[in-house]
Amino acid sequence: MTTDDIVRRRAWEQDGFFIARGLIRPQRARELSDACDHVLQQVRAASSAQGHLGTHVSDLLAPEYFVEQPEARMRLADYMSSREVVTIIHDLGRAGEGLLNVRDAQYFHEPSTRDYDGAWHRDGDGAAPPVDAVPSRPTLLRFRVAFAHDDHLEYVPGSHARPDTPEERSVLKGAVRNTKLASGPVRIELQPGDACVFNTWGIHRARYRRDRIRRTLDLLFGFGPRKPVVFGARLWLATLT
Repeated sequence: MTTDDIVRRRAWEQDGFFIARGLIRPQRARELSDACDHVLQQVRAASSAQGHLGTHVSDLLAPEYFVEQPEARMRLADYMSSREVVTIIHDLGRAGEGLLNVRDAQYFHEPSTRDYDGAWHRDGDGAAPPVDAVPSRPTLLRFRVAFAHDDHLEYVPGSHARPDTPEERSVLKGAVRNTKLASGPVRIELQPGDACVFNTWGIHRARYRRDRIRRTLDLLFGFGPRKPVVFGARLWLATLT
């Protein structure tokens, strides 16, 4: 285990996230970015609104996006299970959870109509067990790679491994969920080629700004038996070994 591995593991356990600087070389980043932009251009062109009202493209590997460029889809799929990715996240699950596998892929971009701050949340909190059961939750992580400067994500360090504070509970369950938190969120800043890995159960949010180009690939991973993932019309059995 290298020094970088030790530092990342310590940050993962203590804070719930870590950053891998310069993980992707420029040429590889351009290839992946081009594949993602190929999808984004189609989504925006098909939108009935002026521009594209969303902040991310879901179902990124749907076959219908790659009729003209099937090799671009394979490039993305190959990257998701590459040694480059798997090496730094394969052991982040807890004992007994099983093997790493991919669950979803999406592409974040800037909005076209308005600026706003997102709501604080824990991924999946709508169907979550009581907050005092945090340690028993299965490990899910997001692996994000920036193709352009991205400082939109805020994360509350350590919140992945503890119950909500009274203030956090009030915000997470309240009518106004994008207010400031006193529990010390940090803004995660990525340069092109950087990757961020974070535990999805940690409290986080993003901000959305029209004048700030955002191009970030987001991959969702879990641990356990092989999971069938539907990308468009095709069922992809995503097993990483």
